[in-house]
Amino acid sequence: MQVAAVPANKPKNKSAPTFKGKRGLRLMGLNFTTDGVVKGFFGGNAYLAILALLFICVFLLKSGLGFIPGYRVELGEARISGVELTNKVRYELTGYKALLARVNQAFIAEKRNRFGDEESTIYLYEEFEALVDDEFEDAMETYLSINDSPEKEAACARLCKDIADACNNIPEKKLLQALTRRLPELRKVSTNAKDQAIALAQDYALNDAETPHAVAEISAQISKEMGNFNTAVQAIKSAGKPLIQLESELTKHTAESDRILKLNRQTSGSITALEQGLKKAKQRDEPPVIIAAIEKRLKKSRGSFIEIDTEARIKAVYQAIENHDLIVDTLLIKISKAFNSLPAELENELTNVTIEQAHKLNSEFAIIVAKQKENISAWRHDKSITTGNTLAAFFFGSEWQTGSPWQDIYGLMPLFTGSLLVASVSLLFAVPLAIGAALYVNQFAHKREAALVKPGIEFIQAIPSVVLGLFGVLVLAGFLKDWSHSPLLSWIPGFPITERLNVLLAALLLAFMAAPTIFTLAEDALNNVPKAFTEASLAMGATKLQTAINVILPASMPGIIAAIMLGFGRVVGETMVVLMVAGNKAKIPEFSEGIGIVGQPVHTMTSIIAQEYGEVTEGSLHWQALFMVGLVLFTISLVINSTCQRVLNSKNR
Repeated sequence: MQVAAVPANKPKNKSAPTFKGKRGLRLMGLNFTTDGVVKGFFGGNAYLAILALLFICVFLLKSGLGFIPGYRVELGEARISGVELTNKVRYELTGYKALLARVNQAFIAEKRNRFGDEESTIYLYEEFEALVDDEFEDAMETYLSINDSPEKEAACARLCKDIADACNNIPEKKLLQALTRRLPELRKVSTNAKDQAIALAQDYALNDAETPHAVAEISAQISKEMGNFNTAVQAIKSAGKPLIQLESELTKHTAESDRILKLNRQTSGSITALEQGLKKAKQRDEPPVIIAAIEKRLKKSRGSFIEIDTEARIKAVYQAIENHDLIVDTLLIKISKAFNSLPAELENELTNVTIEQAHKLNSEFAIIVAKQKENISAWRHDKSITTGNTLAAFFFGSEWQTGSPWQDIYGLMPLFTGSLLVASVSLLFAVPLAIGAALYVNQFAHKREAALVKPGIEFIQAIPSVVLGLFGVLVLAGFLKDWSHSPLLSWIPGFPITERLNVLLAALLLAFMAAPTIFTLAEDALNNVPKAFTEASLAMGATKLQTAINVILPASMPGIIAAIMLGFGRVVGETMVVLMVAGNKAKIPEFSEGIGIVGQPVHTMTSIIAQEYGEVTEGSLHWQALFMVGLVLFTISLVINSTCQRVLNSKNR
């Protein structure tokens, strides 16, 4: 077979066009072609992004890593001075005060349930008494000056009527506002309590401004009826006095030592800086006046250094702590007796719930005491603080306490667990909704419906987070708390919610913010599944729903997992919403409560930076601690993004 010859004038296949022109700009011996300029532009942007990332890393490391040696010094001073030991006792005292507050809360709830009208009567009477003193002083004097019986009776009736009219003319809203300062749960002014209070106010006016005996009788009746409960509360209060006294005594011995050590550290820094400045001034042959001024300041700084014998001072601390075990053991016994004297069943459901919580706190307090007894007995002021101890104190510390008059404590765990909890709960809401919406839009929705739904979901990303935060604080928080008190929902763990701002509220808003990100990326992953998979499944007789769930969804799983992880990174890095609605309580959540944990307030890593950065001094230890938190956040983001990239790369293999 002969192959036809190619005509000589037939054009050859053209190569793909390039940006390279026939001529390039020659400058200083270099040829700048169009192709080179374009490559340089895009390549330069890529390298610029890498340089920016490296700059952020260096900045965070430079600002944050100075925290570890600085915190080590502070921890060492706290140990030498005894402040560390005082904090252990103070931790016990905090647990005791929380227990006492819960018992007081139960006592007040029971008293208001049983004697709400009587208390309202007393407080309303006090309001009406002030009104009588202000407006009826002359009328009272006129009435008391009358001796004639018929005329006095008429004056009495007139005065009583005027007082009743004046009291009834006070707007109920104003009366309720006055009452809720003492009875926060009150929702309405009782007619019976108001009538009794008016009668008492009239009695007050007719008896020459003397408090009626009925007021004292009402108070006595309340005290008598609440006798056992009141006695138990007073017993718990008196039981804690030795522990309070011990904490006060330790503070007196350790606070001054800690203050002197900190002052000497600052003075040593000033002396070192001045000595270096004096040396440089002499090397530069500065004028004698300048050298003399530096020497004068150096002499003053050296003179302000305070000699302190820490060994002598710490003896008083060891002596004060000798009776610690006896004090806390006696405290636990007295609290146990007080709890046993409480009524078994109380009338108010809220009181029963609060007492149950108080019993739980009592058990936790006993655990705290047992642990602190071991820590206190093993504590020694001369144990050195290592870098490992400092890192453990930061990364695994259970407290973040700043602005303290004694010692600032920087423990990451409350913030890390708060961020992790809020992000995890938010994904429980966001993932099913976002993945379900993506599957529906991609596989089942009509083109017109998809064109409406998809932009609508993606538009959520345009809502400013501060707007969502305001909506959460002003609308959703109250609605969620009221809704949780519904009897129909009492079976849900953690309901009713006692804290208005909590994990659940923050998670709902973050889920709303993360859903569009997950939806968009998941929908792209579904689009990337080859059409042949769908056609093969349908050809074998599977329905569209079976195909979507059993074929399309598993095939797109790497992309969906990456979408979920990026959504997780989105909510972990969110600041404004969690700052406004998460409650901002730097405490490790009580995981023992199970699902009920969602009703607790938390603090997150992002919100602590936003809240405290504007209040710290640049270069201070607190400032460096916030940068350490930022460094941890940055690391988490890098890990999440690199993991997502690995997941996506594994899909393409």
